[in-house]
Amino acid sequence: MKNLFSQACSLLLCVGPWSQTALFAESQPALEHVLVSVPLHRTEAETALPVTILTGAELQQRVAGTIGETLNYAPGLSSSSFGPAVGQPVIRGQQGARVTVLSNSTSSADASNISADHAVSVEPVLAESIEVLRGPSTLLYGGGAIGGVVNVIDQRIPVAVPEAVTGAMELRHGSVNDENTAVFKVLTGSDNIAFYVDGMYRDSNDLEISGAAHADAEHDADEVTGFIANTDAQTHAFTSGASYIFENGFIGIAVSRLKNQYGIPAGAHEHEHEDEHEDEYEEEETVRIDLEQTRYDLRADYHPQSTLIDQLRWYSTYSDYKHDELEGGEVGTRWRNDSWENRVEVLHQPVAGWHGVVGLQTKNTDFSAVGDESYIPETTIKNYGFFMVEDFHRGDWLYELGARVDYEKLSPEGEAEQSFNSVSLSASALWQISTQWSLGVALSQSERAPVVEELYSNSANMLGGYIEHVATGSIEVGDAQLQREQANNIDLTLNYKIRCDRCVLNIVL
Repeated sequence: MKNLFSQACSLLLCVGPWSQTALFAESQPALEHVLVSVPLHRTEAETALPVTILTGAELQQRVAGTIGETLNYAPGLSSSSFGPAVGQPVIRGQQGARVTVLSNSTSSADASNISADHAVSVEPVLAESIEVLRGPSTLLYGGGAIGGVVNVIDQRIPVAVPEAVTGAMELRHGSVNDENTAVFKVLTGSDNIAFYVDGMYRDSNDLEISGAAHADAEHDADEVTGFIANTDAQTHAFTSGASYIFENGFIGIAVSRLKNQYGIPAGAHEHEHEDEHEDEYEEEETVRIDLEQTRYDLRADYHPQSTLIDQLRWYSTYSDYKHDELEGGEVGTRWRNDSWENRVEVLHQPVAGWHGVVGLQTKNTDFSAVGDESYIPETTIKNYGFFMVEDFHRGDWLYELGARVDYEKLSPEGEAEQSFNSVSLSASALWQISTQWSLGVALSQSERAPVVEELYSNSANMLGGYIEHVATGSIEVGDAQLQREQANNIDLTLNYKIRCDRCVLNIVL
């Protein structure tokens, strides 16, 4: 939910000659954002792939407590949640397993795609930029993301040694839920070593409203008005990273820790019971989520300066994620997701006029839900994906072709193993009509394999004995016979670009 009132103040930490550089920077032309999620050294206006970028002052202005609420401003993007602390992104009406959220180009590795009450484990307030990919560009990160990809990018692994210590502090306040947020970032280094550290603390109370929280409040004479109970939240995150910078690249590592505890509004998990002698209004015990994640990131970039290879990139992430669903203060179910992901990208030099990237992505996941709501079996998931995106320039035209092949194997406890092969293809063209106008069209056909909750939810239970997910008041039943899902997309893009001394404005129709 958007804050009715917010205040934000930033303090820029600067030392020595860096502050003089900052003063003169205002008179220089602004640089266009170079896409990180599309590894071809492109800006948004230089590709026909449908991409939305949020960065700089616009990001600072629109950032909210969740990634979904942060992106809720743009056409085709919205937020879905069972409470203000969740905020899952919705892209073109797609959410859950059909939308992939990344942290610095690797998976957020949480349980947000399992249920609408599970928060995404990325903090937009710490981001340097957010890139939203739709259509053909999603095949870079998996055919399963047929709805879209959200890549939240920060500086946890520095790519260069700064000339001086830089940093920022920010304080925010929201009146609708008395939310207070404090953020700090510091980037420093010397010689060939760069260091980065950030931290965030946020707490909020119950959402204030006018009137009662329930439409049928007459059932309860003690019904509280003026706020929605159990919508408060407390979050804190800390990240530290370091990189060794050498002549033709860098290698770096980062460790982050996130703790997030939030409530699920009672309206999502209450039941009304009517007795023979009197009406009774009975509410389930309060449901809260206690989430923790420790994440380790390793990244390396290398420019070999060869006639064949332009750049090599390697991303590796290990995530230890868990959250407890507390019912009346007691642990009802413990969800876990331990994952190891590797991603290698090879950017090659032009060959017969074609320039592009080929890559390999692997991911191993151990997922489990143990406790009262253990309606999904413990499952080991292995995924292997090969992708390729190529472009070709001729005159005022840019052509792009892409392909991805995925193999996924699911090994659930007590169930038969299943494996799926998926193929995704894309093609696009961009016509640079003039220095300001460009017209693009992109076509894609994407396939995704069914995920564990779609296949095995309540698979071991019989009709009448299904386990209910109390937080959402829903019963989910999987189907082990499900096959691949296919999405066909057509994207038309018209760009008009205005340049001035201090800005670059893209208008996308």
